[in-house]
Amino acid sequence: MTQADPNSHGSGVLRRMLQAKAQARLGQGGAPQLPATAPPTPARAGATAIGRAADRLYQLPVRALSVQPGALTLAELPEMLPELPLVVVLQGPGDLLGAIALCPQAVAALVEWQALGRVTSRGLERRRPTRSDALLCADFINAFLTDLTAEMEGVEGFEAIAGYRFLTHLDDPRPLSLMLEDRPLRSLSFHLAMGAPDMREGQVLLALPQPAGAALRPRPDATPALSAPVAPPVPAPAPVRVSLAAPMLEAPVVVTGVLCRKRVSLAELRGLLAGRLMALPRSCLTQATLETADGQVLATAKFGEAEGCHALRLRDPEASDADDGAPTLSTHGLSLGAALGAAAMPADLAQPDPFRHAAGASGPIDLPLGRDLTALRS
Repeated sequence: MTQADPNSHGSGVLRRMLQAKAQARLGQGGAPQLPATAPPTPARAGATAIGRAADRLYQLPVRALSVQPGALTLAELPEMLPELPLVVVLQGPGDLLGAIALCPQAVAALVEWQALGRVTSRGLERRRPTRSDALLCADFINAFLTDLTAEMEGVEGFEAIAGYRFLTHLDDPRPLSLMLEDRPLRSLSFHLAMGAPDMREGQVLLALPQPAGAALRPRPDATPALSAPVAPPVPAPAPVRVSLAAPMLEAPVVVTGVLCRKRVSLAELRGLLAGRLMALPRSCLTQATLETADGQVLATAKFGEAEGCHALRLRDPEASDADDGAPTLSTHGLSLGAALGAAAMPADLAQPDPFRHAAGASGPIDLPLGRDLTALRS
């Protein structure tokens, strides 16, 4: 005959009590009740919209350090702008106009990310934003306004923010008060951390007009007005990241063909007259150089003629003098990029030119052939 455990009865009671409390917390055996979702606020919606727009458009990390919604008048708007702002006028539904202003740090972060693929922490020169800065920020502004419309759906006081797009930028923010209609404005002021690991702290101010008859600060007990249902925004196609590589390759570059450089005395220089011949070494025809405006040597070449025009046949430094298989650079019919692609580039483009002296240095005069000597003779 076994002896009963004196603790068995007590442990069973304790177990039943714990199960009863657990069933009560779960709603008498049902699913656990999830906490109610917090209602959207202007600050949360604005922070989500601006971060999502930067990530969707450029994969640029943007974190909202603070977002302050507010209400202001047209007279107060110039006082809220950051220093040296990029001011953009926004076109809204009908004839409504709004404005958005970006501080120089925010503009620099957007431009650097598109041009360099990263945000730097270097100092900025003090200048006004240009039209080029505005065009580089236009896509971000439009994407932010689109996401802000979706995030602000159902947020009291910010119902009339849909339909705004980039219109133009202002070189001077002073005419802004003349362009916008004198009516109450809703505002969102952002303090942002843009970029990673290096980042810039930027400020963005958005000001949009309220429709006629709308109150800036509705009473808590006021009954919300019924409005027509707003069609859900059509998702925009995935944007293609714009690169500045192609436009930079189209930038013009001035190069100069130099036969040789010859040192002359001041007396010989003053004696140069129109039609006078100057003796040149024979090696200049085979040792010509192609140089930039700063005197950096790009390639060596042989001077000659092609299709009735003076031409330079670029040389490979490793090829023999008798090798004529190198491409020819003439005044027409051949691009400079194709010709330089076949020639060996110098190892150091910053190699100093012995014929070029620092300002104020004494010594013989550097006289590249082909220059206009009228000013020197006078």
